[in-house]
Amino acid sequence: MSPSLALAVLFVLIGAQVTRVMRPRHGPFLLLLVLAAAGVLGGELVAIGLKLGGPALGVLHPVPDAVAIGVFEGIGTAFAPARRRIP
Repeated sequence: MSPSLALAVLFVLIGAQVTRVMRPRHGPFLLLLVLAAAGVLGGELVAIGLKLGGPALGVLHPVPDAVAIGVFEGIGTAFAPARRRIP
């Protein structure tokens, strides 16, 4: 496994877990993982397409990735139905 792929997986896991901690009842964890993966891909495409991104860690750009993860998960959890609490 390449180091950049391992770092991208780490970004996805951390992004999904941060959203899970901050908004615990919004969306299942699998949805959060998919949204975080889409955020990393979107952030990388923006960084490559616009030739920006600040410091790079290998081939990844953590600043646009973090922003895109936040945007994707914010929008995704806003539209996802909240889970009900089981009594």
